Amino acid sequence: MAAWLALERETGGWIIADTGRMKKVVHGMGSPSSQRPSVQLFVGGPTKLQALRALNPHNNITRQSNVGFARLHQANVVSPYSILVIESGLSPRPQEAWSRQKQDMTQRHHVQGSHSRTYQEMRDLLYREFLFPSAHVVCLFAADFGGIAQVKSALENWRYPMAPGFDDCDRILPRLVVVLTESEVVQQDIVATEESLAAAAKPRVAGSVIVVDLRDRSELSARSRFEPLRRALEREAEEARAARQDGCLLFSAAHLQSLFGKMLLHVSQQSGLPFDCIRACRPSGSKQGDTSEYLARFMTTVEEARISSHTVAAFVASAFVMDAYPPGMHGFNPVLVFRKIYASDCKYALRNWTNTRAEVFCQRVEKEFACLHAKLSSAVQSIQIRKEVFRSQKSVWCDVKTNHVCLFCLRRPPEHMMPCRHTLCDTCACIFGQRSHGAEYHFDLACCPLCLTQFSFVVRVLPPTKGPTILVLDGGGIRGVVTLGFLKALEEEIGALRGAFDLTVGTSAGALNASEIMVCGSTANEAHKKFKAMAREIFPPTRRLPTILSQSLSLVKTWITDSRHDSTVLDQTLQRVFGATRCLFDWAGPAVSGVRVALTASRIEDGSLCLFSNYQGAERSKVPSAYALLVPNDLPLWEVARCTVAALGYFTPKYIEGLGTFQDGGVRVNCPLRTALRESEVLWPSRKRPDLVVSIGTGYASEGSSVDENSTHAFLKGGFIDRAIRTFLSSPAVDGRRGWKDALDSVPQDVQKNVFRLDRILPGELPELDDINAIDELDQHDYSISEELTKAWFAKALFFELDQEPTFLQNHYECRGSILCCKHDAAGIVKQIAARFPEARFALSRGSSLGDVDGEYGCSKCGYYRKRVSFKVSNLHETVDLGVTGTTGFSSIGGFPTTVQCLLENQQADSPFGRSDHSRDRWPPSRGCYCNSRKRDQTSPDSDKASKRRRLSSL
Repeated sequence: MAAWLALERETGGWIIADTGRMKKVVHGMGSPSSQRPSVQLFVGGPTKLQALRALNPHNNITRQSNVGFARLHQANVVSPYSILVIESGLSPRPQEAWSRQKQDMTQRHHVQGSHSRTYQEMRDLLYREFLFPSAHVVCLFAADFGGIAQVKSALENWRYPMAPGFDDCDRILPRLVVVLTESEVVQQDIVATEESLAAAAKPRVAGSVIVVDLRDRSELSARSRFEPLRRALEREAEEARAARQDGCLLFSAAHLQSLFGKMLLHVSQQSGLPFDCIRACRPSGSKQGDTSEYLARFMTTVEEARISSHTVAAFVASAFVMDAYPPGMHGFNPVLVFRKIYASDCKYALRNWTNTRAEVFCQRVEKEFACLHAKLSSAVQSIQIRKEVFRSQKSVWCDVKTNHVCLFCLRRPPEHMMPCRHTLCDTCACIFGQRSHGAEYHFDLACCPLCLTQFSFVVRVLPPTKGPTILVLDGGGIRGVVTLGFLKALEEEIGALRGAFDLTVGTSAGALNASEIMVCGSTANEAHKKFKAMAREIFPPTRRLPTILSQSLSLVKTWITDSRHDSTVLDQTLQRVFGATRCLFDWAGPAVSGVRVALTASRIEDGSLCLFSNYQGAERSKVPSAYALLVPNDLPLWEVARCTVAALGYFTPKYIEGLGTFQDGGVRVNCPLRTALRESEVLWPSRKRPDLVVSIGTGYASEGSSVDENSTHAFLKGGFIDRAIRTFLSSPAVDGRRGWKDALDSVPQDVQKNVFRLDRILPGELPELDDINAIDELDQHDYSISEELTKAWFAKALFFELDQEPTFLQNHYECRGSILCCKHDAAGIVKQIAARFPEARFALSRGSSLGDVDGEYGCSKCGYYRKRVSFKVSNLHETVDLGVTGTTGFSSIGGFPTTVQCLLENQQADSPFGRSDHSRDRWPPSRGCYCNSRKRDQTSPDSDKASKRRRLSSL
């Protein structure tokens, strides 16, 4: 019987080694997702082996019987269901033979706090917290233990741990069978023996205990001798299966494989604490968001809308059902699921209600949850139940609009506004949308699932194996034309900018440019014309005399009015440019939704940094930050822009009802690079680094003349006021170039190579923020983009995904996957890559060529691009850098460098209990072009050949 688990000693403690035997056995089954095997554990020594040989005559039981701690195989016997047999021993020390086994595919779990434990203690730990809880039936051979007294002693050591507030509702104890084979084992009758064993085993080791007496059968053949045991095991297995079926805890083989892995991880990290089966089996991605907080926001919304509690209960329950039971999820008892996962969230959301009212509502939601769960079947998915509730309550929710909570899942913030002005999160866009034509990870919604309004709406999300691209725009008043000069040049190289970056963060003038291009959808050339026209309106040309009297009068005027310029003119100009009703968080019009934009501002009360944004980030509540994110309902874009450009001393601050009073964000972060990187971590926490960062300045003076000599009045020069002003203006917070350098110092070295800065030296002294006379001169420059940046952007438009599990061959893993494009016009991007990388081909940074870039790799009709590649790694944690190379150099594609293990995790390859986005074709990936007539290919290249190879044992 092949080894499954072993205990290894290391300097820091003990390791539980998992050879992947369980996975191999499960993959060898005909239908692991539908077969529900019985799990039988046999513990003992020589007598155990005799019994196993008799019970499983067609299995090679004695092969490797002394290897490792536990061994596993599928019983080759006639049975209406599969039987997984686990056998282990009672050795007081590790099996020496284990060290000679091939361990290439072994996964090792370091047991925390185990440095002082003995082998016997570790052995008992595995029995207590893993093997016994995993089994349906446990068979102990008393003779191998040394007698009944020793069996009872072992049972006392194997009592399952308990913890305050933990219940056993999601756990069914195994049925215990104790086998007697030697007459000297017991001195009392069988009934008394069973009672004494039950006293030791119940209720924390086994649910029932029987004794099988074979003491008078030693002269019979092996098969006849153990026939009573076979019949007893058959009966006990049937009873165990019935109990698990009733308790909704009879798992499929695929689920068992995953569940055993989760249990081993729990034992290694949290030994001594009970294992929470229902929480452990939550679908991949379900930890995203904060149900209690967003449910509380939802309840506030419905209270304001005065919607009946009966309607709300059904609405909430259907959202919970959709979240709890995605395709692939095990059918856990709905009452247990509700009480373990959702009850506390409901109570938190209703914390301002009276206890009685809250209790009644929670009971109503629980009842609705159970009723809706009863409708689930292989033909009826949870999303269909959710849609049916939408249809039945359409009239209620048509006019309920909010950007505080996604009304479709109730557990995440919304990130997109549809034309009907209902909002939804990224995950719900994937759930309710259909694969869009033209680019990967774009989703079409033909109507609002809630109000059923029909429209055409496209959402893009960041591919899970790709890092984000970020654009950072500095502040600088009229010097914003420098930024626009670079943006125009960048647009000429890579095309329209709105879809070119995943996140844009701007300060002051940079915020205006970000609003015009990324929110309004203007080209850089159009934004350039609007910016110059707007600057001339809000900064009328004035003649400033260099006399003490003139400067003094100017200072007094600014002091009295709190501004150098007419703020009313600024208000009117911004309102005309951006419109009176367009909001920052708004419907994107015909453009694709999913372009994240953040604009900086600062509160006048304490100078703290704030971000106005068109997104929120599901993980924000879990990540502390030094600034606030503001996404208010129906706040016009022009008012947000007014806050971001209220430069200190130039315009009065802007008051926003309910939020406070704001001024230009440049007093805190004139170059918001560090803020942008932090936002990237909040939005995409699983991405270790951004793919590309482009930071654009507004020009800087040569060293020694960076601070305008006219920035302070003549009679103040040299004094402490002058020094304070100069220090403030030269600080990293206000000086964009210093802020850039300061932020770059904190960027990790492996990220810095993907960070590009576009800026230029301005001759002489820097013009003041409102020096309109200098704007044309600033515009007269030959702005250009480095070839290195352009090549990097095009390469990062491509990304890689595995098509199948890596295949282990002798001493390496073979990895097969596809290079795809996340942008529209993939053919055009490939042409650009071919032109900018002469003799372009895909390759690993270490030199292995993976084939040409430009070729027949997709569909010429719809523009779909897919390049199949394969490469080898020595282990799953080896860093790989895949990119485009040619005679002009190498540039990584999106998401690289990375490891194969990270690719597997980001693609959620191990998700037998389903995914939070309800996707059923992401693993193994279903690939195909965008043409409606073509079916998506669900088999990876050379799949027939690959299927004969040994698969990866652990993810």
